[in-house]
Order: sequence, then structure tokens, then C-alpha cells
Amino acid sequence: MKKAFILSVATMCVSAALTSCTTTGPDGLSRHQKNVTAASGERTKLGVAFSLNPDCSAKVVPEVRIREAPKHGKVESLRELAFPNGKGDYKKCNGTKVLATVGYYTSDKGFVGKDRIVVRTSDKNGHVDEGVLNITVVE
Repeated sequence: MKKAFILSVATMCVSAALTSCTTTGPDGLSRHQKNVTAASGERTKLGVAFSLNPDCSAKVVPEVRIREAPKHGKVESLRELAFPNGKGDYKKCNGTKVLATVGYYTSDKGFVGKDRIVVRTSDKNGHVDEGVLNITVVE
């Protein structure tokens, strides 16, 4: 049996990601960092958290908890149908919408500068990871 694939909001940024880094802490928790660019005051899709079965159906819908909210805007975590961004054996699933947790960020009106969000993603299969989104808000 193949292992389900999960990709957290922090690891799959749909907006322009400049760099990425993954580390594992002493607690065994995977930590991901992404740099994201967003337009000021505009709702920006950050990414999708999903867990797939080998037949491309949704195994579970991961929970995404906001551990540190942005200081200059708001973040939304919604359950909706979305295209996954599977890798390896799950790449075949990228054209099939599945129920997932989707993250969005909107900066305060007129804000330009740096913001940050920390999220923790988990599923009922015991997979947990943490992500830091470093957001650069431009005009």
C-alpha cells in the first residue's frame, strides 16, 4: 500500500515563491519556510493542504492551524475543492480536484512591506509539520 501524500500550506505556495527551506527539529517535526510575494490589499492564494489515496481521491482533509497570525493583514483557511500539486506517484492526481484546506492572505489596505504567518498542518494519519510564510507585500 502506498503512503498518502500531504503537502501543507507552507510547502506549496501558489504565489511567487522566491526561496524554500525545509528542516527537521529535535522534536522530529518538519519545518518549512517559503518566501511569498503578494499585492497590497489583494486576496492571494497561499497554497493547498491535501492528503491523497493512490486513486487520487482525498484520504483526509488536513487541519491547518494558524500558530502566528500576520501583523499587517489576515489569513483565511478554508475547506474547498482544489487541484493538488502531487509529486512522484501522485503527480498523476494534479488534474483532479479534491477536497482540501486552502490558505489565503490579504494585507491591510495600503500596507507595503514584510509580514509573516506560522501554520501547523496535521492529519488524522499522524503527519504534522510546521510552516513559516515570509510575505513581501508590494503595491
